[in-house]
Amino acid sequence: MDEATLERLREESGLCIDEEGRFLHRGEPITHRRTLEVLWGSLERAPDGRYLVRVGRESAWVGIADAPYAVRGATGDPPRLTLSDGTEEPLRPETLRLGRDGVLRCLVKGDHRARFGRGAQVALGLAMEEDRTSPSGFALRLSGGLVPVGAE
Repeated sequence: MDEATLERLREESGLCIDEEGRFLHRGEPITHRRTLEVLWGSLERAPDGRYLVRVGRESAWVGIADAPYAVRGATGDPPRLTLSDGTEEPLRPETLRLGRDGVLRCLVKGDHRARFGRGAQVALGLAMEEDRTSPSGFALRLSGGLVPVGAE
């Protein structure tokens, strides 16, 4: 198969990650546990900023509705995040941003965007307070003090 045909097939994979951080295929959620493990484990960002999954010699582009990862849980002080791929990592508070849509986002796994799900946003929101000096108007209260929340 020529490279142009392969690229067209990659583009038409039907794979995407929705705003809730779910892998979909042609609009239907993928629910098979092992398939999800393979997809999350092979997700990578291309040099042009797009995301793809690569399994063996095969690859496919993945449409991203908002962010490649979703934050499904946030607990503790400092907050520990549970991500859509099943991993956990500490929140880097300096990367936390409040979007114009009222949704929190941060960077995870280095410099990949993550969108907070409702439950995680409510959980972290309990540790936030208004702060007129912060770019977003809010700050995150941690045991070390207040951390301004950025604005997107």
